[in-house]
Amino acid sequence: MILPQSNGKTVLVSGINGYIASSIGLELLKNGYTLRGIARSKKSMKTLLRDAYKDYADRFEMMEVPDITVPAYVFNDLPSSYLIDMKLGVSSVIHTTSPISFALKTWDDFSPRREWLHQYTNLRSELRWSTARVLRADVLPCNISDPLKTAPYTFTEADWNNVAESKAKELSDSAPATVLYPVSKVAAERAVWQFKDEHKVRLQHPPIFRARLLTFQPQPPFANAAIHPTVVTGPPVQLVSIPRNLHVSLAPIWAIFSGTATSIPPAIGFSSYIDVRDIAAIHLWCVEHPSQAANQRYIVANGRGTPQAVADILRKAYPNRKIIPIGEPASDYVEGYGYPKDGVRFDSTKVSKALRRPMIGFEESILDTAKVFERYL
Repeated sequence: MILPQSNGKTVLVSGINGYIASSIGLELLKNGYTLRGIARSKKSMKTLLRDAYKDYADRFEMMEVPDITVPAYVFNDLPSSYLIDMKLGVSSVIHTTSPISFALKTWDDFSPRREWLHQYTNLRSELRWSTARVLRADVLPCNISDPLKTAPYTFTEADWNNVAESKAKELSDSAPATVLYPVSKVAAERAVWQFKDEHKVRLQHPPIFRARLLTFQPQPPFANAAIHPTVVTGPPVQLVSIPRNLHVSLAPIWAIFSGTATSIPPAIGFSSYIDVRDIAAIHLWCVEHPSQAANQRYIVANGRGTPQAVADILRKAYPNRKIIPIGEPASDYVEGYGYPKDGVRFDSTKVSKALRRPMIGFEESILDTAKVFERYL
């Protein structure tokens, strides 16, 4: 195997041991970048170093931040030299440390998450006079998919989920996690764009550099971009030790494959899917095309694949696994795993144009995932 030479650029990725982040990290390493990964513990990152990243050990830097969700820790307990080291020489920042969680139980559970995002955005703003060219935030489609929209409807990057917060306030402490979670995610993304706007105004005439404008640019060369994947499928580059800790979008696939699901599990959202490798690819594209990615939102989706479709694919590929639930074959999806003619769809035209290649199909994505899951059997 011929490894790519270093391109001399370093990308900072938060939550590097996560399902999506670890795939992004591998894509960066394969393309010559030095990867600076942040996680709660170096132990979790060392697993990556022993396995998926072992060929790139000289370009994988590990930084431990035990609890990045606590503003006091980020700003008070970490030594200032550590914060400097974290961002030193970074050309891009990919933020993925806001995972899917349905553990939110009350309105108050949501507020600290929003406050932290603002605080962390302020931390990242320290990059404005460093070498950073791209400031990235990774969010989710619940920011776009408005539950009040009815089929037929096509979601685009212009859409926002504007009903989640009002619904959560209305229900107060009785609001379910499926309502509270989108609230936290919408607020997180709005904080990113608010930062961009405030940052621009604040630096139009930076007072401390007013006498040195010939030396410093009056506005830093940042490019904010937000990536919105739908339900993520595809093989994890790092398999968690026990299946119950799988990413929430992988859990139904494992349940079907392993037979722990005796019936077809419920769908997640609208069942629009995207392979994790395509998510990694569009992140890489944004890093390498900051002027084109600047101030853009990107929906990453490739059709509709239901849990029933997963079961049908796996039964065909593994005919001897009689424990895979049958359900009602081919009953709730269209051939080719596209969007129903009169249903809800997600427009990923911007991503298709950027990647200039077909995205990974649903059947390939599911079978590649199952191949990795064979290690559990």
